[in-house]
Amino acid sequence: MPLSKPSRGEHDAPRTSKPTGQQHLCLIFDDWEFGYSIRKLKLPPLSPHKPSLRPLEPRRPEHKRLPPPCICLEAPRCYPLFFAAVGTNIIAAHPRNDHWNAPVPKCILPIIDVRSLGVRFGPGLLYPVNPILINVGDEKVFALDMGRFSVLSTKPLCSPREWSWCDLSPPPLESLDVTSFVAGSDGRTIFASTDCATFAFDIVNDGWEKSSDCSLPFAGPANYVHALDIYVGLSKAPNTYGHLCFCRKLAGDENVRPSKENLLSKDPAESHVGATLVYLGGSEPGFCLVECVSITEGKSVNMWLEECDQLVKCVDEGGGNCGELDQLKKNVDEGDGTSGSMQECGELDELKKHDMYLYRLTTFSLSFDNNRDLTTGETCVVQCYKVPEEVSDAIYLVNPVAFWL
Repeated sequence: MPLSKPSRGEHDAPRTSKPTGQQHLCLIFDDWEFGYSIRKLKLPPLSPHKPSLRPLEPRRPEHKRLPPPCICLEAPRCYPLFFAAVGTNIIAAHPRNDHWNAPVPKCILPIIDVRSLGVRFGPGLLYPVNPILINVGDEKVFALDMGRFSVLSTKPLCSPREWSWCDLSPPPLESLDVTSFVAGSDGRTIFASTDCATFAFDIVNDGWEKSSDCSLPFAGPANYVHALDIYVGLSKAPNTYGHLCFCRKLAGDENVRPSKENLLSKDPAESHVGATLVYLGGSEPGFCLVECVSITEGKSVNMWLEECDQLVKCVDEGGGNCGELDQLKKNVDEGDGTSGSMQECGELDELKKHDMYLYRLTTFSLSFDNNRDLTTGETCVVQCYKVPEEVSDAIYLVNPVAFWL
């Protein structure tokens, strides 16, 4: 799985021979013909928590272009969950036994230091199905897969020939059933939950146990925030969707509280596609919400679908043409002006052709207010970047791949 310079037509990003120590938001897209590109962004400095007279978003953010890739990685596309970050490194644990009938190599896990752009290769994760990659500390990454659980150290004490993923005790849950996971505050425990239970893995003693009959309250991964002594993640509850939620102990719903603000886009022209919460650290803990939104000819996808559903219903009930059907067809397809079937007036695949996707980067810091509610304290700064048109499928954007390194 070789690495490449950016494709023709793109300028090389400035490179340094030594790590600078400055952290960046690293975004990964499968926008290259042979795999993925990694792009590095500087985030605005975190604002102090103090009252502000300005609104949260005084005007619609400018739609900026992403910087050129700092490196491109050859790997099977449409596998966003096969990336993980450990220390200053990004690893790509993609499947290797592809349709070219290549033998399964043993040392083909690319490990990319995003600060120096140095690349080395470690042992590949053999036969991954649907792995969830969980980093603990700056050296170890765990892979929870279907019936398997293993660990790899990025700084092994053994020789390169003996370096490999180490199998651990089989997990009591399948990766497809996992709804949320988080590394414990003690540095030796990993929590993973399904819809009805939470399980804890003891790293030191290599053992699983059921820790609770409740599911973790987070949607996907969460983080322990040392400065506030809480666990924070995106809420999975429908009534607080778009809010953060937090708890001090990972046991029972009674400990869970939502944040005050809904952080998702409120622009009526934008449709929410997916989001990833990235922890930035700091004494006033910082985060970046990477939200993917779509815009369809000035309207959101949801607005088009609602209109189309109404018109299709009109056609079905009336047994003939609805007057607005041709207009909708014109809006969606700028097309041939013919009216017709339900497929012609708006299947999602047709709508996709007119979508523009954006990444909204909302950077903020967290604190407790006087009522001990978790709040951003009006520290939010929003930036918008256009998603490369070469991305293979919108499904890939449901879980934006982003790391702070």
